[in-house]
Amino acid sequence: MQLKRQHTIKRAGEFAYVRAQGYSRTGRYFVMSTAPFRQEGNDRSSHFGIITTRRIGRAVVRNRLRRQVRSLLREQGDALGRGSYVVVVVRRSAVGADYDALRREMKKLIAYHGQRAVEVT
Repeated sequence: MQLKRQHTIKRAGEFAYVRAQGYSRTGRYFVMSTAPFRQEGNDRSSHFGIITTRRIGRAVVRNRLRRQVRSLLREQGDALGRGSYVVVVVRRSAVGADYDALRREMKKLIAYHGQRAVEVT
């Protein structure tokens, strides 16, 4: 899966929609929320947003974690399907975690949300 610029969530209203209307699952390193698109038409690719707060650390740390999350979504994001908004909130515990631990957790969260998306449709 490619994460193109047009497939990113940038507006606060989109983030708020996902948090209010979607469902989320909490893990040790991430909180993942998903919601269906507002408009009909499942042929569109999913849109992704990543939230890293200043409580996590300085900009270097936050940007490194964002790059790692984008990489994980490129690797495993196809399992989520199409036509949904996905928001990943990075938790403070992810700072000291190695990449394999992040990968395992992301795989679990994506499997849960991918299965949930199939049940809803």
